[in-house]
Amino acid sequence: MTHPSVPFVYTRKDYIQNNMCTHEQYYAQLVRPALIEQIILTFGMETLTSPENDGYFNHIDIKYWDTLTHNIEMPKQSDWKMVEDFPTLAGMVCVLKAAARMAVEQGQQ
Repeated sequence: MTHPSVPFVYTRKDYIQNNMCTHEQYYAQLVRPALIEQIILTFGMETLTSPENDGYFNHIDIKYWDTLTHNIEMPKQSDWKMVEDFPTLAGMVCVLKAAARMAVEQGQQ
């Protein structure tokens, strides 16, 4: 997880072309703690940890993920620039799902 004062570790090229990180690692670095909290408040831990969860949170309709991409806690344009990427709807949903995964992991500790 990356905080505003910590530099990003992986660029888009590291992820796509150089296979230096996983999908999860790439998008998780764009997650801030406040976004994790927002995911928990929005869906609740019961929904996030539901037995229906396939590991990719597909039990939560995509329209809800799409709506959350406008959340103030999403990565800023400067964050995307630092990882040599730009925000797309798909990429932002990946960030949200990374935050959801982190929420579940934190809840299991």
